[in-house]
Amino acid sequence: MKDRAYESTTKEDEICCLIGRAVIELSDATQPLNKSTLSLKLLSMADGEGDDDRVLLYWLARKAINQPHQVVNLSAFRQAR
Repeated sequence: MKDRAYESTTKEDEICCLIGRAVIELSDATQPLNKSTLSLKLLSMADGEGDDDRVLLYWLARKAINQPHQVVNLSAFRQAR
């Protein structure tokens, strides 16, 4: 049986890494860094991805950027259970 807490932490870490990679790529290209450019960068990175699970992670990363309060509330809900 898988440990669900470990699994969710891994997904959250992957999402953080995707956001970090997008930030670095924008910075390297001397592009402005804001919610809009970061969201668009994540979208373009997802377009080049062939793995559906990874595409979902990009979608979740974009949601975390655009709706951070909903993501935080979801994490708090998981911890309370």
